[in-house]
Amino acid sequence: MSHRAEIEGLRRHLEQMAGEAETGLTRRYALRFLPGERPSLYRRFRMAVGRILRHLGLRATQPLEPWLPGLRHAERSDEARPFVIWALDTDRETLRAACRGFEKLHAALPGWAPVLVTDIADFAFFSRLGWLVEYVPALSAPAGSYAGRKRRYLAWRYRDAPALPVSAGLTAESIELARTEILKIRR
Repeated sequence: MSHRAEIEGLRRHLEQMAGEAETGLTRRYALRFLPGERPSLYRRFRMAVGRILRHLGLRATQPLEPWLPGLRHAERSDEARPFVIWALDTDRETLRAACRGFEKLHAALPGWAPVLVTDIADFAFFSRLGWLVEYVPALSAPAGSYAGRKRRYLAWRYRDAPALPVSAGLTAESIELARTEILKIRR
């Protein structure tokens, strides 16, 4: 399978999973202010007006808060947009090799922040990358439905971000193709 076909297949698969995401789960994990952070007077006024409009039925849902893909301790821009590296069901060495390739891609794409979706618990390696890592644990049968729910949630959360399979970071040719795929997305 060509790299372009693999990227398109992943995109279709993620769109399908995002459509199957549970709305209760997305509401449960909506972003809230951190304890100790106090919104400005203007922001509190807007939040109160929004609550009143929702109570009256004039506003259907709670507005989405921005999802920041960067980490506070990593060098990034506040306007950085995420690109997703979908690395589920792969082995540790392949993932490490692909991450080294994606580091080169990340250096060539200022304004973009990689988000790694993986089921491998190699957090010492991931922390050196400085990327956001969405960990989906591989669980046995009774708790296995959690992994499926989390996959669908992550597909929904990053539905507007370009998604790349882990194989896109393995060769120079695939890294260049991934770069052109990401640059197709308008800011």
